[in-house]
Amino acid sequence: MNALTPLLAITEEPLGERIGPFIFWPILALLLAIIVWAMLRKSKPAGGGNRQRPGKPGKSGRNGASRNQVKTWTRPEDYAEHHRIAWSENPATFTPNELHWPLAVAAVFGICSGDPWDRLAFRNLENASSGLQEAWGIRSRAQLLSRLHWILREGHRIDFEFEIAQTENLSDAEAESFSQRAAADPNESAREQGWRVQQLRSNARGIREVNFEAWDLVRAAMLTRAGYSLGWLSEAEAVDTLNLISTRLQQSYSSWQELGEHFMIARWFWEGVTGLEAEQSDAHDASRQSALLDPKRGPWAHVPWNQQIAPSRVLLADALVSEDLVDETALETDAYAATPLAAVIDEAIAARLTERP
Repeated sequence: MNALTPLLAITEEPLGERIGPFIFWPILALLLAIIVWAMLRKSKPAGGGNRQRPGKPGKSGRNGASRNQVKTWTRPEDYAEHHRIAWSENPATFTPNELHWPLAVAAVFGICSGDPWDRLAFRNLENASSGLQEAWGIRSRAQLLSRLHWILREGHRIDFEFEIAQTENLSDAEAESFSQRAAADPNESAREQGWRVQQLRSNARGIREVNFEAWDLVRAAMLTRAGYSLGWLSEAEAVDTLNLISTRLQQSYSSWQELGEHFMIARWFWEGVTGLEAEQSDAHDASRQSALLDPKRGPWAHVPWNQQIAPSRVLLADALVSEDLVDETALETDAYAATPLAAVIDEAIAARLTERP
């Protein structure tokens, strides 16, 4: 889930003597308490530290609304301003190049920041920094590389596919008993797991047929773009990693719309919220999907799905080896993560380790 002013007149009579000690010290204590409260509130991780729930837009997302237009944040149209897509070029005369396909993937998260989707670097570095720190705990190049390594090799898709397989082996009585125990558990993770079992058993939203790569790899594209913007990845590393991500997505789905639908369902399953929060989250995602596909300004409407993507050299492997973040032992212990990208990345790392003097 991011100034000290000089004294203007050092000879001026002290504040405490001018207004009286009995007034001065209570005011000072109150000011200090407000400052401490504000600092604690600002430093509190958003969404559980590693949760990236969209929430409601800030005041900038409400500009232009009249007093009669009360937003409930349960309708896609409530998020229209929040998802107004920014361009650095004129959409009417836009011609996509090789980089625009990967950038269109990263736009899933990027359009919420107000930054132009068609440029690699974010302009708003504060948003990029706070997003990595608060939602991912990333504060350095090494941490970013480690998270990219994890999410590209396995991510949440390994856990979710395991849950699907395990749930299919449960009888109806066993599934119901598990869900009831989980619902009464004080641990939030246990309750969420019980909720997921219920959704899997009923195949809510077709969850058992979802390809969870969209969820992991779209977030990986966002991490890559943010990491480059903050100077933790070189341009070559960022573009190459985006190409690696994009090639896999293009192989796994048949259209931008299908990619977006699988992403939305997977995010709903990961988030595990109910009631009003679920309605607001669904409305947010529906608005974002519509904005991405919008014929006039949507990135997905301007970049052909079958556009050629430059081949990746898996420069992420070079970075991981040069930063001493992987070794032969890691390749042996991580062999269980049998995803297509895991095989590609592990092969590249093994080659780099062999070449290392």
